[in-house]
Amino acid sequence: MGALLLAEVRRLYRSPRFLIFTVGFPVVYFVVFTGIFATGPDAAAATVVLMVNMAAFGAISASISTGGRVAVERSIGWNRQLRLTPLPAWGYVATKAAVAMLVALPALLLVFAVAGVAKGVDLDPLTWVRVFLAAWLGVLPFAAIGLLLGLVATPDSAQGMSTVTMLVFSLLGGVLIPAEVLPPGMVSVAHLLPSYWLTAIAQGQAAGDAVPIEGVAVVLAWLLVAGAGVAVRYRRDALRV
Repeated sequence: MGALLLAEVRRLYRSPRFLIFTVGFPVVYFVVFTGIFATGPDAAAATVVLMVNMAAFGAISASISTGGRVAVERSIGWNRQLRLTPLPAWGYVATKAAVAMLVALPALLLVFAVAGVAKGVDLDPLTWVRVFLAAWLGVLPFAAIGLLLGLVATPDSAQGMSTVTMLVFSLLGGVLIPAEVLPPGMVSVAHLLPSYWLTAIAQGQAAGDAVPIEGVAVVLAWLLVAGAGVAVRYRRDALRV
């Protein structure tokens, strides 16, 4: 399982498209948006909010995009080949989930690094760790969602489905635009999305707030539902072999 995980991560990190779209774009957005919105007496607080949101945007994009490779692998029979090896079904799912979590790291780390070095975000070491862990662990549902998309999509539809899914979570979940500017009914929807709580919990850690139980419950609920969908879909694929 370790060899498969290493090969998967190396393959993604060598992809120029992955580096540009899921690592480069969030950094560019962060720099541009802080130049526009992080001004005046509230500049420091706005910079922290934008740091968390743009890092989350990159991490969500990276984790969901891994589903495209799963769809391609299914179409060429790679999954069937893996089932002939000693690798158990849970090992395959765990490897793909781990890949999604690992590919989310560069966007988080790079945006945080730019925020600290170039934008003057000054947090104590423990707060940096809490913010990072809140953002990274919040990616778990999206790792499962990306894998589920890969197991239900075709190679032709996977990219479109991943992009639409990422945009829905980012726009309605308050990642790209503040959830408060949405119509009241949509704000209620935002509170049901893991993307909203990913950023809310990470921002709260930067401010020293307690972790909201409601947010943890929403994130875990999405993880469990998406994970159950992955298990069902993987079993169906296995029965076709």
